[in-house]
Amino acid sequence: MLSSADVDEPLEPRARRGLAGVALLLVVALVVTAATWYGSAPAAPAVPSSTTGGESAAAAPRGDVDARIVGFAPADWDPAMQSDYGSAITIAQVFESLTAVDAQGAVQPALAATWSVEDGGRRVVFALRPGITDSAGTPITSADVVASWLRLIDPARPSPLASLLSDVVGANERLAGRSGPDGVGIRADGDRVVVDFRRPAAYFPSVAASPSLAVLPAAAIVALQGQGPFLPLGLVVSGAYVPTSQTTTAIRLEANPRYWAGAPALKVLEIVFDLGETSIVEAFEAGDIDYSRLDAFDAGWVRYDADLGPQLLERTELTVDYYGFDTTKPPFDDARVRRAFAQAIDWHRLVELTTPDAIGATSLLPPGIPGRSDTDFTPSYDPQAARAALAEAGYPGGAGFPEVALVTQGYSWDEPIAAEIARVLGVQLRLELMPSAEYFARLEEPDRPAFWAMSWVADYPAPQDFLGLLLETGSTNNYGRWSEPRYDAALDAAAATGNPAEQQARYADAQAIVRDEAPAIAVAYRAGWALARTGLEGTAVSGTGILRFAGLDWADR
Repeated sequence: MLSSADVDEPLEPRARRGLAGVALLLVVALVVTAATWYGSAPAAPAVPSSTTGGESAAAAPRGDVDARIVGFAPADWDPAMQSDYGSAITIAQVFESLTAVDAQGAVQPALAATWSVEDGGRRVVFALRPGITDSAGTPITSADVVASWLRLIDPARPSPLASLLSDVVGANERLAGRSGPDGVGIRADGDRVVVDFRRPAAYFPSVAASPSLAVLPAAAIVALQGQGPFLPLGLVVSGAYVPTSQTTTAIRLEANPRYWAGAPALKVLEIVFDLGETSIVEAFEAGDIDYSRLDAFDAGWVRYDADLGPQLLERTELTVDYYGFDTTKPPFDDARVRRAFAQAIDWHRLVELTTPDAIGATSLLPPGIPGRSDTDFTPSYDPQAARAALAEAGYPGGAGFPEVALVTQGYSWDEPIAAEIARVLGVQLRLELMPSAEYFARLEEPDRPAFWAMSWVADYPAPQDFLGLLLETGSTNNYGRWSEPRYDAALDAAAATGNPAEQQARYADAQAIVRDEAPAIAVAYRAGWALARTGLEGTAVSGTGILRFAGLDWADR
């Protein structure tokens, strides 16, 4: 998933997929910065951080609402068309996938009862649960799964996350318009869904848990056409909750009595995405909300509060903040220029001084991803080598370097990066803040930014979700359009082996190439925080950071 900024900030969504937000900056070169982050929210107004202030709110009337959760209005109600993290959280409550990822990162059955990995990982077969239906009582079939998944690679209206299916036989050809849907290796076989791959993809059961691969009833496919952020009336769903109404401030969810796992314990929920002038903490203290993500700034003091501290949860999330380059055009089509930028900055110190709640990244793979190496693949800080590389590329002391904008939605380290690049390389960067509604579309345009920032949140807990989707040749989420045969070969070799140690070694080979060629620079990992009211059970998030509302209940009920 995209997320071009702070993935822990509850106020606006990030892209899956990858979020970014406006930082409040107090920066002196590479020294101290204090910042509050906000994620990108193309469809919902922001809920202010508790640092905003405002009068305390009285508790909102509950009526029949069992719990109120601060969340996100989807940028698009269509699972195939959304790509930001906030939208994914909401969509996951409404449309179910074949599998699910639990809090430990393990893949569990959902609409699929079982699955098997066959032919050395080149085929995965899912068997649907018997008797499953949508919220209207219509059977959910293997044909519904195939139709839902093929929508991601429809060349007329491709998904922003079409690369989730890039290893499927014929998927890339279909996406490019070179073949029809019959040429894609996804087919229905009775109550089974058979998926064939161009290379071993034993990890695919975890991919199937992605909200983008949720199963849509046929009626929902029709209802969602062209709706975007607007909730269709009477939407038929496959998930735990039916969205029955949406206002400018909240979404009402009602339990689906035909959900495969049984109707959820909490019958009516509200997803609140606008608290007006009230802060998250104030609304929580007033009893107006029961669960909310919390930014690290607030978590820093809430943990010491006698009443709030015991209700603060720390959440592990699989996310990485990184910077990328357009490698198709000068100046960043030259690896020497990219290396100069990479080696001009002490990335670990940058994070330490500007964002104490973050952890300096050592690679594109965050902790918790299976097969991750402990090796530090961060470009070495070497100003002299950086200046030499820039001079070798034809820009001694920055002379003749073209005007370049660093396009971002606002990270706490944007200005320090620009300051260090100017100090070390003599290159002046122009900072350009771009609204979230435009950001991700701009990255997909031919005239994409030369230098840009992104956060990526795992769709599934596997190295391929980061190393493959972000940098492999032809991936739709490879925004810098980098292509390196040695890198692709390393990923192929990792996919081909069933030996975990050998696979880790091949992924390490790929990351070493990223370090040396610098198509992207991993900067930071982040922990997540949430406030959960005492007595609210089931608040552990999945390994991809998504809270499953179906598992919530009150302890005293």
